[in-house]
Amino acid sequence: MSTLQVTFDGRNYAFSPGAMVRIGRSSDNDIVVNDPTVSRRHAQLSWEAAGWVWQNAGQSPTFLAGQPVAQFAVGQQVDIRLASPQGPALLLATDAGLGQGGPGGTELAAGFGTEGRMAGHTNVAGQAPGGQAAGYGAGAAGPAAAAAAPQGYPGAAPPGMAGYPGYEPEAGYQPGAGYQADAGYQAGAGYQAAAGYQAAAGYQGAGYQGAGGPVIPPQAGIPVSELDMGSFFEILIPVKSWLHDRGWRQGIRLLIIPYALLPLIFLGLFANSSSLSTPGWAYSLYIAPLWLLTFWYLIRPPVIGKLEAAIAVFVIVWTVIWLHIVTIYINDHFANTHNILGSLVVGYNEETTKAIPVLIAAIFVLRVRKQKLDPRTWFLMGTVAGLTFGVVEQSIYTPAAIVGIHSAQVAQQAVGDTLLFAFRVFVDGFQHAVWAGVSGFFVGMAVNYKRRRIPLLVLGISIPAILHALNDYSLTVFHTVWVGVLVQGLSLLLFLGYTLSASSIERRVRRNPNFRGQSIMMERFSQPGQAG
Repeated sequence: MSTLQVTFDGRNYAFSPGAMVRIGRSSDNDIVVNDPTVSRRHAQLSWEAAGWVWQNAGQSPTFLAGQPVAQFAVGQQVDIRLASPQGPALLLATDAGLGQGGPGGTELAAGFGTEGRMAGHTNVAGQAPGGQAAGYGAGAAGPAAAAAAPQGYPGAAPPGMAGYPGYEPEAGYQPGAGYQADAGYQAGAGYQAAAGYQAAAGYQGAGYQGAGGPVIPPQAGIPVSELDMGSFFEILIPVKSWLHDRGWRQGIRLLIIPYALLPLIFLGLFANSSSLSTPGWAYSLYIAPLWLLTFWYLIRPPVIGKLEAAIAVFVIVWTVIWLHIVTIYINDHFANTHNILGSLVVGYNEETTKAIPVLIAAIFVLRVRKQKLDPRTWFLMGTVAGLTFGVVEQSIYTPAAIVGIHSAQVAQQAVGDTLLFAFRVFVDGFQHAVWAGVSGFFVGMAVNYKRRRIPLLVLGISIPAILHALNDYSLTVFHTVWVGVLVQGLSLLLFLGYTLSASSIERRVRRNPNFRGQSIMMERFSQPGQAG
């Protein structure tokens, strides 16, 4: 067995073969290095066929003898630095490395631990012929006692070494002439130390017995000095480590707290509101960010930065204003979902409402900032417009559902109106976002490839508009949701198909002269910050 000994910051740890030792800045590591230059998961030590192996796992480097290394085997004492040649120091050692001297002999590795001592005993570097210890004597615990090599010693360690990992003394061993031990040192089966002896922190072996005390079993990887009740809770509930962890600076992690508290906040703020649209607003604004996160995961735009955030804000503001001024007016005066033509008016009217702010933003970025953003970015902006449209629309419809629940005479009516309220709150925004996302992708393609700009815009708006019209028409004429389920299923398949192939479609269009309008050598698709 080859036990791994790790020394860091004056503390020693021991790990048995088969363990996976994680080192880094994060508090969930086995050895926590609280330094900002060290990676959260800096490296790991694993037991393999060749022994213990160090493997870098983070972006910060590891330095061995002043040179960066990514992987190495721990076969002897190794002094490494994390993040820089002057970074935090770790000392690695294995008992195989500690016990290897000359042929057939045994030698304690000089300098084990942070100050070259183990439990107050060190050896004089060197080895007598035949593998005999050449000077085992006292270390920091007392003055050096010169010890001549035991005569006839057959290559095993000196007596009293039974406590060290993997060592088994030969039965009946007697020190040879000239051997001189520390005062109070007694050899024999099992290590027995003089009074006041203290084991090195993190030492793991067969156990040791101090004078006048019980046998204390080793604690792998846990400093002996920390086995008190206060340290017990500090290890399991590391509040101090949490407070200093840089992970708290990640915005998404901190946003979880207020987001989880939003329902209670809404209840406290709006419980006395007299507007029946308030519950719809509260629930929709809670659900919409989750849908947006889902769309971002599916679409995977290459960059989300300050520019994209500003575009999203513009899209939201434009959609809300246009919907109240133009969209509702057209629906009230020209739309009739009881016939297919009136349903098409609704479909084109509402899908155009969501596509216009995306188109204006794309043209502005192209003409003013001289940038061509990836069509997937406009794909995501289309879903932003759709979510905004759905949130505003539900605020118009949910009051009627709430009144229906309140005035219901039979349970069936109350259930139906409750489900209608839930549909508007939880699904309306998602439904509009799916359609608007498709049109947003085509808007991005149209802006980047001007030769077919008009056909791309017409196709991009027509596909979701027709699906939208079929959905509204089926709900009005057939008085059943099952046709709407089929339309929505088709819409989702279309949306997911574009999330899978948006990049490949853009590449094929870019290589096709019918879309580019210029040679392939002249056309260069640019990322944000690159002139187009």
